[in-house]
Amino acid sequence: MRGVRLREMPAEPQSTAPHTFAAPVEGLETGVLLHRSRHADTVLAEWHGLPVVAKRIREDVAGEHERRTAGQGILREGLLLRRVEHPSIVRVVELVHDPATLVLELCPGRTMREELRLRRRLPATELARVGSQLATALDHLHRRWIMHRDVKPANVMYDGERAMLIDFHLAKEPGPMRGGAGTRLFAAPEQILGGHVTPAADMWGLGIVLYRAASGRLPFHADTGHPQLTTRPAPALDRLATSRFGGDLARAEQDLPEELATIIDHLLALDPELRPTADEAHQLFDSYLRDVEAEALETA
Repeated sequence: MRGVRLREMPAEPQSTAPHTFAAPVEGLETGVLLHRSRHADTVLAEWHGLPVVAKRIREDVAGEHERRTAGQGILREGLLLRRVEHPSIVRVVELVHDPATLVLELCPGRTMREELRLRRRLPATELARVGSQLATALDHLHRRWIMHRDVKPANVMYDGERAMLIDFHLAKEPGPMRGGAGTRLFAAPEQILGGHVTPAADMWGLGIVLYRAASGRLPFHADTGHPQLTTRPAPALDRLATSRFGGDLARAEQDLPEELATIIDHLLALDPELRPTADEAHQLFDSYLRDVEAEALETA
């Protein structure tokens, strides 16, 4: 689609050598490079001896205007994160204004993308717990009129117990937006097209994360272009049945109960107004978890 460009950075080989910043920050000792985006490097580091993650402008960003814009983006992300405090949202440790450096807590575990590469899928109860945690984090943001705008497996840290949202560089308030923000296969249709975008776009992202964790697949058979603009997402149970159980829905439902699959499918409604809010999603996941707990007590 002409005029729409979504961020889709290829994975870069990671070096184990310490990554140094040209302009040092007192108290910050940098380690290995974790991620490199178009404008910023994210590294493992220590802040006065505390293990952290630090984000700085890439040294090879050329041009005064581009470097100033990139620095302002890092500071804006830090100031926004200082407005929120939630156990499933990464916490700011320090924000250095010159040179612009965002120091964040080191979240335990690995990204959900890495977790799913290793495990492929999550069991139903674990999936619901992750959904509940992320929904409460999004509700915390949305009540403060903040959208994440890039909810995807790579932006969720997970240690087997707690899921945490990271990488808020695209976060902003709901309202009129140009099309194209986000990551191609994870962005909500209205976010790709642009116009008035609401927190429902984040709920689509949550739906994609959980769909991938439930079925081992994305909800579209095509992985080129923008399939969410032309294709209705395949129901999660159908996708799991065809990808793992030879089309046997009954066997698929033993892995992914219909109640849980229905929540995920509703998060991926093409009409943003039909998606559950973050608070509604949290209540749905918690209701499912309570039912599971009650059933376990009855059979004990």
